[in-house]
Amino acid sequence: MHAIAKSLMIVVGIPTLVAGNYLGFFASDVYVSEASFAIRSAQAAAQPGGLTALLASPIVAAGSQDSMLVSEYIHSHDMMQKLQQDHNIRRHYSDESIDLLSRLDARATEEQMRDYYREKISVLYESQSDVLTLKVRAFDAKLSQQIASSIISISEALINDISDRMEDDALLTARAELDRAIEQVNVASEALSEFRGNNSSMNPVAETQAQFGVVSTLEQRITEVQAELAEKRAFMRDDSAEVISLRNRLNALSMQLKIEKAKLLGGADGQSSDLIANYQPLALAQELAQQQYASALGSLEMARLEAQRKKLYLVSFIEPSLPDEAVEPERLLETLTVAVFSFVLFLIGGLMWSALQDHIGK
Repeated sequence: MHAIAKSLMIVVGIPTLVAGNYLGFFASDVYVSEASFAIRSAQAAAQPGGLTALLASPIVAAGSQDSMLVSEYIHSHDMMQKLQQDHNIRRHYSDESIDLLSRLDARATEEQMRDYYREKISVLYESQSDVLTLKVRAFDAKLSQQIASSIISISEALINDISDRMEDDALLTARAELDRAIEQVNVASEALSEFRGNNSSMNPVAETQAQFGVVSTLEQRITEVQAELAEKRAFMRDDSAEVISLRNRLNALSMQLKIEKAKLLGGADGQSSDLIANYQPLALAQELAQQQYASALGSLEMARLEAQRKKLYLVSFIEPSLPDEAVEPERLLETLTVAVFSFVLFLIGGLMWSALQDHIGK
């Protein structure tokens, strides 16, 4: 019985006593700043505050992949280096005022510091709500809040950078298509301007149509004058003033009609049909280029709207807290944990020893 009590004291009593003394008199107070945020994609950039507004807003979950990316980034060496630059976390965590078992070795390597950093910074991902809960442990209440705020700000910058790159990639093809369309419009416009400058004609097709109108008007007028002349000659002499006037007018109109028809057919040089033949492909090319430009512009706008719809946002709905008291270590709970664990080891060891003695006795 005395041996059992002695073993119990060694296996259970001493570890519990050591743990209780360490936790009660030596362990440094740890302050924990907590924050909750989520990664969302949005139809609209407007974001109301509060958890209820978050769930009711048009902003929807971006998916676990983006949330896990942020979680991994928070534990990354890059994040640790940024926090080192902003807050000199190595100096804080290796301060000699911190108890020996809790503080970072001042000569710790980058890898050792990263392992220590991961112990002090935890991120819990809730897959059902797609919410990330950040906990920052430090030996100063204000610093724990500052580190948590910096982590959220740096993570938000990462999300914004990812969103911008995604948008640039999505718009790259549409912008290239628009640039090609603009180039085609410029080429077609330059060709048409050169044609007009060389031929002193803005639009041979329109000019020809106008010429047809002039010819048609002259022909109609000639028909009217001929009818009037026939009517006058029915009861007037051919040498009468009115008949002569009508005849002169008819001759003038006929002469003008010949001139206009000659213009329509190209006159002496016969170039009207050549002008039209050369102009029409240029005009068609410009029209097609303008249609292509309008289509490319519409495609770019649609791509921009789609990119905005998929844009990612970091939505922080529980800001980093400022701890008003240390919550770690949980001295009583951790002491009891050591006692229970030691007692379980004692029982297991006792059972194994009894089994071994029975085996030897046989």
